[in-house]
Amino acid sequence: MNRFAFALLGALAVVASAEDPSDVAAGFPIRHHLSRFGAGVGPVMESGEIRLLDATGTHGQSNAYALDRAQKGAAEQTRFASKLRVLKGGDGGAIVFLNTGEYGAHGPAPFVKSWVEPNLRQTFAVGIDVHNPKDEQAFSAWGNYMGNPQREISLHWNGREIVKRVAPKEFRGDWSDFEIVLKHVIGGAEATVTIAGAKVYDRYFLAGLLPYESRLVIGAGTRADVATEFDVKDWMYVQTGVAAPVRAPKHFEVFNHVLTNNKKTAYEAEVQLPPANWEFGRVILTLDIHDAGPNWDEWDRNGEISIITADGKRLGIVPFITSYRTECHWEVDVTHFRPWLAGKTKFEVRAGTNFYKNRGYMMSVGLDFYPGLLKLEPYRVVPVWHGTAKYKTAENHFQDFFTPQEIAIDAEALGARLFTTTTGHSQIGEFTPSKRTVIAQAHKAAPAHRFENTLWKSDVYLNPNRPQFGTWKYSRAGWAPGDVVRPWWIDLSGVLLPGKTALLRYEPTEYDVADSQQKQINQASHVVRSYLILYRAPIGTMPAPTLQITTVAAKSNARKAGIKRGDYLAEYDGKVVRSLDELRAAIGAAANKQEIPVVVYRGAKRMEVTLGPGKMGVGLASR
Repeated sequence: MNRFAFALLGALAVVASAEDPSDVAAGFPIRHHLSRFGAGVGPVMESGEIRLLDATGTHGQSNAYALDRAQKGAAEQTRFASKLRVLKGGDGGAIVFLNTGEYGAHGPAPFVKSWVEPNLRQTFAVGIDVHNPKDEQAFSAWGNYMGNPQREISLHWNGREIVKRVAPKEFRGDWSDFEIVLKHVIGGAEATVTIAGAKVYDRYFLAGLLPYESRLVIGAGTRADVATEFDVKDWMYVQTGVAAPVRAPKHFEVFNHVLTNNKKTAYEAEVQLPPANWEFGRVILTLDIHDAGPNWDEWDRNGEISIITADGKRLGIVPFITSYRTECHWEVDVTHFRPWLAGKTKFEVRAGTNFYKNRGYMMSVGLDFYPGLLKLEPYRVVPVWHGTAKYKTAENHFQDFFTPQEIAIDAEALGARLFTTTTGHSQIGEFTPSKRTVIAQAHKAAPAHRFENTLWKSDVYLNPNRPQFGTWKYSRAGWAPGDVVRPWWIDLSGVLLPGKTALLRYEPTEYDVADSQQKQINQASHVVRSYLILYRAPIGTMPAPTLQITTVAAKSNARKAGIKRGDYLAEYDGKVVRSLDELRAAIGAAANKQEIPVVVYRGAKRMEVTLGPGKMGVGLASR
């Protein structure tokens, strides 16, 4: 075993490399690397067991185990399974599917500042954090004011923590089964994480996590004031299926660094989006709140991205709450709103108030359309309950807002889901749980199906956008400062029947509060966006062209053929062109032809034109 020292990102690293004889015998000269970046004796590997932190309780440790690339190319699915032993204390560790394109196919692990926050470029990782002590101070960085169990599992992608949750079952103190399954789907990947027999994440969708070549890294560390142990044994890292090439998404800019203030709290923009029958299997909305300097409102305000219909109605699709002056970035799956995200579409982004110090929020919004065909397509979105519900009195408690709804279900419908986002406001509305029930019937004489839920978000303190200024950590009725509002999804596919008129009812529950709070009840309100999404088998769809023409030169062959800026190039000389490389190949094959047939799309209209010899004279965007 060879030992040597080198400097890595300013941290002292001691690395040991060893060849596993079993791998060599199998024809795979894969090397394993043990790295020490901090205090302590460093990691140890014996009889297949990896002990990343020593048992002395030494503080300030940072150690890693890295495996060289085991399989060339990107896989459709990656699975890690092991026995894991972590003690109470702090900090914890991570399982990392390291991107070889960013960090190399061989060699030791890269330096990671904190292994419970493994934020690495173009890399997926799972963090295991056992240190988040109780702290009841309102404005502190530690958010666990309720003293919840310190056994948190987080998902990380491309340099950001995406989500963090408390594991349902205790795993600290003894060996526990641990498994990660990452499966790529249209527009990203689904992650399933199981520990101690309980799922922490079940097919959690991570937008933009496209297939990449990876290798395994396991890391762990302790803080300067606390320590733990982190051991792994009986592990396997399995990559299955060769991932097919993935076409880049088609990007549309909707708003770019718009700044609200007390005179202008909203912006509108009209964007030409792909027709509804073009095969885009995933639509991801990106929303950023930027640093607006002295013009930045420091409070948490209601915000919303809406579709504006032809008759002027505003239909909110992504409600959010601004942060306490921390920058935010979200990627939200809005594929279910695809019927509204087609053709000429008008958007509104709104945030802030019209009275606070002339301050507001600087925001950007974009859309990414990922090519692919869904088994069932969303084809109809029906508004059910939409607007602001007032509590008014204990006898009313929102009931006059949630009127029963009758909705005709098309004969072609094969699935239905109810999407509801709700946030509570005022002292009672915001900080008091509210039970609610949706009742669905296939028709008036059909059996009633009840779906119960509590409007309450108790994991606000785990918001990846932490810490913030202000009282960011406290549980609230359906929302968190610095976060998009998460929907309550109800699958009604087995309840509603095609060709029948369904009945939907919403039953709010009276607040259970002290007598001294009765006057405050009347100020409570709920902001509601509820839609029924209907699904069917895809009808009349076509592969989505993604080469958009951005410029057309004067007197060019394209101009003579009637091609215009904004058209999509779909075929060249009878060949489908979905990328610049495919277009170059088609142009090369047709170099000596005098007439070249070309197919372009102008919106949903298919146009066949003929080009003469020579250059087309167009600019193209593949994204």
